[in-house]
Amino acid sequence: MECTNLIEAALNNGDISKSLFQGSSDKAIIIELQKVLFELGFQKELKWDQYQADGIYGNATSATLMAFAKKNNIDTEGISVSGKLAEIILQRHGFLPSMYILWAIHSSDLRKKKYISKGTRISIIAIQTLLNELGYGEQLNFSKFGADGLYGKYTRNALIAFAKDHNIESDGDLLSRSLINLLLKSINVFYGKDWSKLAQNNLPSQDSPLVIYEGSRFLGKPCQADVQFVPMLEKINDYAKQADVYIVITSSFRTTTNVKGAIVKPATYSNHLAGHGIDMNLKYGNNKHANSKVLIKYPDVPASVKQFLDFIINDPDLRWGGKFNRKDPVHIDDGLNRDMKKWRKRYQVMQKAVQLGL
Repeated sequence: MECTNLIEAALNNGDISKSLFQGSSDKAIIIELQKVLFELGFQKELKWDQYQADGIYGNATSATLMAFAKKNNIDTEGISVSGKLAEIILQRHGFLPSMYILWAIHSSDLRKKKYISKGTRISIIAIQTLLNELGYGEQLNFSKFGADGLYGKYTRNALIAFAKDHNIESDGDLLSRSLINLLLKSINVFYGKDWSKLAQNNLPSQDSPLVIYEGSRFLGKPCQADVQFVPMLEKINDYAKQADVYIVITSSFRTTTNVKGAIVKPATYSNHLAGHGIDMNLKYGNNKHANSKVLIKYPDVPASVKQFLDFIINDPDLRWGGKFNRKDPVHIDDGLNRDMKKWRKRYQVMQKAVQLGL
């Protein structure tokens, strides 16, 4: 699919170890693996200052995979990437935007951000995401509500349980320094020691085109985007209001797919790389979810889901992936990559804004 990166595509195609193994000549996917591991915080293990992303699956890459696997309780000798290892790598990488939000809270003056209930929706989503990963999904009632960004009794109960298990008193709302320190320490368990060095670059600032869009109808992962894509996101949010659905973001701006400079294969011109695309599921009715298996059946989908998709399809400034030649029913973008001059410009601006050493 247009918006699936190389590791995801190889994983979906079957035995990924046939592409990622020591001595492999598939430089493109190895470069992507090395970039992902860099963003996961394993700069030292990769010997990044010496090799960077060179596309060679050698001893440094093997050692890095072993270091990551050890932190995430997976057995490997590092000489190849199994399906299970690839899944965890992608999962941890997908969590990074939420972890950056928690890093920002940890680095802030807590006298101004004292209560979780008074935080932004994305800050609550970040805490819910982490608590679920740490094993508090039952208290969160995560199977029903997911990371919905709403502070209620389930989030409170999960946070109280988490704090109690670590001998910290908590009412489930007051964001004490000891509690946020514990949350950050819990993140560090899964990542390399350098992961937070990229946090500041991946958060909005006055000098960066990167924004985190917080629409009233947006749930799921933080929606990272190019500031120039915000008007489209506002239209999408308004369509969701009119159709009475919620947009559960599964992916937005990405830093990793095989794009190197201006000369790349057409299939890798993803609008995600320029911050002009989102992947999503839809939430409708009484906490019902429409994922790719539902969306692909358009127009035979629930009425509110169809109404939302019709809005996107009929908007001349937006594209729905379900209408692509290679259908991608979870994808929405503004067609930026139809003008490669504009795409290259925004790609370079966005990638330069967030990456260190790449």
